[in-house]
Amino acid sequence: MRKIKSLSVAGIAMALLFYGAANAQDSNTSYNRLLQIPLQYTVLRTTEKMIIDGKEDEKDWSKASWTPKFTDIETGSQIDSIQEARCKMLWDDDFLYLFVKFKERDLWASIHTHDAQVFQDNAFEMFISPGGETYNYFEFQINAYGTVWDLFMPKPYRNGGIGLTSWDIKGLQKAVYLDGTLNNPNDTDRSWSIELAVPLSSVSMNGSHNPSIGTIWRMNFSKVQWKLDTVNGAYVRQKDKVTGKLFQEHYSVWSPQGIINLHYPERWGYVLFSDTLSTNSFLTPQTEKLKLLLWKYYYMQQEFKSINGKYAATLKQLDIINRGENGLTAKDSDIQMHADEKQFWIQVFLPSSNEYMSVDNGGEIHVESSGQLKITN
Repeated sequence: MRKIKSLSVAGIAMALLFYGAANAQDSNTSYNRLLQIPLQYTVLRTTEKMIIDGKEDEKDWSKASWTPKFTDIETGSQIDSIQEARCKMLWDDDFLYLFVKFKERDLWASIHTHDAQVFQDNAFEMFISPGGETYNYFEFQINAYGTVWDLFMPKPYRNGGIGLTSWDIKGLQKAVYLDGTLNNPNDTDRSWSIELAVPLSSVSMNGSHNPSIGTIWRMNFSKVQWKLDTVNGAYVRQKDKVTGKLFQEHYSVWSPQGIINLHYPERWGYVLFSDTLSTNSFLTPQTEKLKLLLWKYYYMQQEFKSINGKYAATLKQLDIINRGENGLTAKDSDIQMHADEKQFWIQVFLPSSNEYMSVDNGGEIHVESSGQLKITN
């Protein structure tokens, strides 16, 4: 996915500020869409031998839960049923398995080169943070040809990150199944599906171990969809007849981001590795609200700096632009901030885990427990 997309909601326009835009913020800025608790998914353990062929033939695929149908990346609203997208997962000691299915009337792809910008085609995107961090995460894209772009992100673009395309998912197994004909505008297609076996060792870092029962990752999934025209018997991306520019691609996702940008890892969903499926939530709502409060003040610091050329020194200064979205305010917690004009550090106590969580001006999360500091999300 490209670094940033056009943003239609005034409240989300602050994202432009993270990339150095100088525009002042509208007084009606709202962070509501960035302050929704992300979705969660329990991935079931399998003992079955999985054949990666793009189909869900294995018995355990019928036991795995589908994610909800993907929704609009920014608003969370439903997308057209003719472009329905969803996925499901399984795992074992060595692999994370994904099965993805997209409804599609016009099967199209044009990119054959590995590590090219696959999102320029209709594509599936996957983002993985095994440590739950906002730094050090992985991005994967695949189109209907099976062409892959995989990269490692030391940190998000908003914080100066640069994607490392030299990194590859070693040992990846992949297959695409087409229910229709590729690149043929003369018929109506039905769907395409993707099956992946991601080696757990390929996304392990800093000596970390493969997940076990109870491990939680942060992940998100996206369908990239372009409007198409037919020119000289071939599909082409549709252009605006007035401006002559390509129409923007549309992103639908599993867990809504609240912004047209997938490089906000704190907005990704939670994935629990388990050997049983349960309808019970494995998240603590109060803890998640406190995390959102922390991020709210991080976002407000970016807005404050865009207007004033420096960070706020106190929470009171930020409360001037605090509009009380979702009822989240500093008064509801023991949130603290240490800041000067060039840097800041915001902290909140999480009673459910007896830990202190903080975020710094670089957007990196830290958790302190029993006097030991670790980075997580």
